Amino acid sequence: MDIIPSVVSDLIAGLAASGIVGGAAVLARRVAGGTARRFGKWLGWPAVATAFLVISLLSAFLRGDWVERVLVLSAVLALTAFIMLLGFGPERFHLSAPKPVQPLVGFVRRYPWRTLVVVFFLTTITLLALNLASSSPGRPSERITFVVSLDDTELIVFRDILDDLEPELGAQVFLMNIDPSRLVPRLNSMVASGYSRGDSDDDSNEDNGDDNNPMKWDLVAVDNNILGLLAAKGLVEELSEITEPEDVVPEPLLPSIRPLLEFEDRFYFAPFRGNVKIAYYNERKFAQYGLEPPRTWEELLEVARVFKEKEGVGRVAIQGHPGPPTSVTAFEFVAAAGGDPLTLDDEGSRKAFQFLKDSEPDLALQYIDTRFDTANELLIDDEVYLVDNWTFGIKVVIEDAGKGEIKVYSGWKGPDGERHVLGGDLLAVPKGAPHPDKAIKLIQLLQTSETQRAFLTELRWLPVRLDVLTNVPDDLKPHFSAINNALALSEARPIEPQWPIIEDCLDRAFGAVIREGGDIDLLEEYSSILKEIPQFIRYVVQDGDTFRTIAARHRTTQAVLAETNRTTIRAPLATGEILIVLPGLTKTCSDVS
Repeated sequence: MDIIPSVVSDLIAGLAASGIVGGAAVLARRVAGGTARRFGKWLGWPAVATAFLVISLLSAFLRGDWVERVLVLSAVLALTAFIMLLGFGPERFHLSAPKPVQPLVGFVRRYPWRTLVVVFFLTTITLLALNLASSSPGRPSERITFVVSLDDTELIVFRDILDDLEPELGAQVFLMNIDPSRLVPRLNSMVASGYSRGDSDDDSNEDNGDDNNPMKWDLVAVDNNILGLLAAKGLVEELSEITEPEDVVPEPLLPSIRPLLEFEDRFYFAPFRGNVKIAYYNERKFAQYGLEPPRTWEELLEVARVFKEKEGVGRVAIQGHPGPPTSVTAFEFVAAAGGDPLTLDDEGSRKAFQFLKDSEPDLALQYIDTRFDTANELLIDDEVYLVDNWTFGIKVVIEDAGKGEIKVYSGWKGPDGERHVLGGDLLAVPKGAPHPDKAIKLIQLLQTSETQRAFLTELRWLPVRLDVLTNVPDDLKPHFSAINNALALSEARPIEPQWPIIEDCLDRAFGAVIREGGDIDLLEEYSSILKEIPQFIRYVVQDGDTFRTIAARHRTTQAVLAETNRTTIRAPLATGEILIVLPGLTKTCSDVS
């Protein structure tokens, strides 16, 4: 162990100091006379012990956690004062002591200096032991930053899993949990700062550990709905330039994950965890009203109406919270009707929105605020009896909250069958990450069968390894039967930089027609914008460029340019920064009144 030489050096330093003091005392007694002899007598055992204590502690203080040593030292000084009081104080201190401790007090009064030597020696040993404990290699000294976007409950469990990986990683992992909406702006800001310093692609990884490196993140877990934007803007490293692809792609890999790893035939992303939405229902409440879990849209509509009729309020919810939850809901319903979620310009899209519009009066009022976390709360509090949600709800609702009456199944099918969005996160190394080698090592550790099994058993996350997914513990098999069925009917969203614009259109169309009760013909306005979204181009910012000049050059608007890049028109531009431009697009769905 590396700590042994340090502790030994503390002891040697103390012994050397005590030896010098003791030698001086002996020399003074034998050679000198008068005052020097009396001084040598004073430099006896107390001085030798004190020298040993002080020098050993000084050596330990310089290396260890000095706070705990100050506390121990304060305690020993207080004990020393008490011993001195017993040894040299009035006789009444001895006589007033309880009988059981009078022999000890008597020894202290007879041999006060020897008592102090023992106390000092034991204190030194204690402090050296503390130094050994605080310097033990339990946690590595190097630290890397891993950015995630997790629910608070997930974060606690995931932190424990990471703690077990740190010794093999050889670094501490600082886990930063941020809102997903802040991920792209934060990455863009740090990467753009690197361009401002004049960093080039060739040396982006050369200032590892450099405090001046503007990139502070080493690894990010990103939702698969922004993969194309991150890669096209140059915000993440091409992994094939850091490692061999096979080193960070476990086998056997869940087949539906593989298409998400590359953008424009370049390898940017590594598998982390999958996700898919399933249906959660309250078996007891369904039995109370003689209902079965709905398997079709027609049955779903009927179940919602019965609950509303029997209880006076809606008890069925879909995820209608503005933003990504609503866009996923719209995507799945449109796809299940045979429509195209990327254009909304077909009969299937109208069927899906008409069904949602017909269902809305019988839905629980809370559907407009329902997303991954509130869906769990509604089930736990018996406010809804049927809702779709991601797989983590199994742990939160059924296990942690003890809601054994909540059961799961894959969901309901529309006119064109049952459809699900493939969710989940992938791993990426930010451009200019300070510790890319450690990031790759952490990716590998997160992909091992042991870690992926921990994701499954402790978080109910969907593993990306087939060998783990097909070897589920018996108590989880009923749940994962539903998950596997949904997974088989899932599809990934497009890996294109334009996807955030499309996603926003799906959300706003749902809001206008369903939440706000608008006419179904409003779909045409959103469809017309979706059909006008052009192929993207990359633009490298030059000296003197502004949002205004770039937008004018490409016949678009500043607002569209900022929205496409998930930034604001007030954000500074750095020379060399990459912007995604949609030439000729002058209007997005946010402009629909």
